Amino acid sequence: MYMELEPTAKNRRAEPQNISSFEAFKEWAGTERNESELLIFQKYYGVRELLKAGLEEVYVDAPVRFLPDDLKRFIDACGVGRKKFITVLCSAGAQEERSKELLDLLEQSSNVEAIWIYPLLSINREAYRKARLQDRRKVKVEGAILDRLEEFFEGALEALDLFESSARMRMLFAMWDSPKDKRFFRELVNPKLLYENLEILQRMNLIQEVSSGVYGLSECGENLMREYLYFLDKLRRTIRDLQQT
Repeated sequence: MYMELEPTAKNRRAEPQNISSFEAFKEWAGTERNESELLIFQKYYGVRELLKAGLEEVYVDAPVRFLPDDLKRFIDACGVGRKKFITVLCSAGAQEERSKELLDLLEQSSNVEAIWIYPLLSINREAYRKARLQDRRKVKVEGAILDRLEEFFEGALEALDLFESSARMRMLFAMWDSPKDKRFFRELVNPKLLYENLEILQRMNLIQEVSSGVYGLSECGENLMREYLYFLDKLRRTIRDLQQT
């Protein structure tokens, strides 16, 4: 038995720009199936790992068929390299018959090199162990996706630390209006913390020295401030709507 992609799979080929962020992947992958964001996040991680592994072609929600029986199925994600497949299953339930059948088909396919399973929770790994998935020679049960969230949102968590500093936020808002010099900042924030704050903002690539002693927002800084204000406005409207229900 062997597996091949259906011709329509070419429309779902993932490129590096599709995984530049979770939001970019979600917009590209779409939500036609009314899937939860956590499941989409699982696929995002799987596709990202396939591309990192150097697979020549990577597909998401890939329609495949198993020959010679011509059995048609969907794979959450798969990559092709050296005429061999690595498949990703994000929602393979250890006790679900359909998942067991798919695992059997993948295991029996001569051109499927590996089956990566990404459980959502650590407790799911125990369920897979009890189902003796580790006895399948091609199966590799990866770490739980929720255990990896901090890895993905590391930059965002650092930004949240940034927003907790009223001094740095005042500096950023002032520079959003126009570049400012050090004398201006000494009157705006505690002078003792000025150089520390400037160093942090420069390290995060949010500001740049546009001339000697004068600082303004970088392109990254402008984008972050724009997204931050959008987030605050969205949060405000959500809270207002909840209070009115």
